[in-house]
Amino acid sequence: MNLSDLLDKVNSKETFFELVAALKKDKIDEDEKENINRSSKFSFGANGCENGNISMFLDAIHLFGNDNEEISLSWYSYALLLYSGIFYK
Repeated sequence: MNLSDLLDKVNSKETFFELVAALKKDKIDEDEKENINRSSKFSFGANGCENGNISMFLDAIHLFGNDNEEISLSWYSYALLLYSGIFYK
């Protein structure tokens, strides 16, 4: 199952942490691929991650959380915040 499918299924603490585990696994996989064959610094990583370090990832979460009206106190919102770290700038 891909990350966006897991995001769509988040509705509980358990499914939230399934997404967290999948995000971690995906990033580890991307880092391994990047160690073998580096992507251009002007493109996404091997698995599509745009924010490749924790600082950029957290900055994306912060910006997305402030810019998005859908963020509320729900497990889906927490998952959406984490997921936003992949692409939001």
